[in-house]
Amino acid sequence: MSNNEFCIMPPSNLYSTFRFAGSERHEVFEGRTGNRKKSIEDGLVIFLTPERHRTGKNAIHNDYEFWLEVKKIAEKRWCEFYGKSKEDFIKRYGRNYI
Repeated sequence: MSNNEFCIMPPSNLYSTFRFAGSERHEVFEGRTGNRKKSIEDGLVIFLTPERHRTGKNAIHNDYEFWLEVKKIAEKRWCEFYGKSKEDFIKRYGRNYI
């Protein structure tokens, strides 16, 4: 397990951009369409405590507003980092969140 996993997400108080002891990786875009793999390839991953990831009331998997905010941040960052447009993002991930 590396602390240097590829992550292009900007720093935020919502999540960590690096793996820390006890953290779990969350792929920002998931699903049966292959977006989880694309998220990993594109560096759209964040690191959270188990409580903030999946077990707590305000975990990203239980809190729609948190989930949506992270997706918006990720879409904006992806477009900036790769020099792509909203349309390019939709082609890659199937929809946009901004």
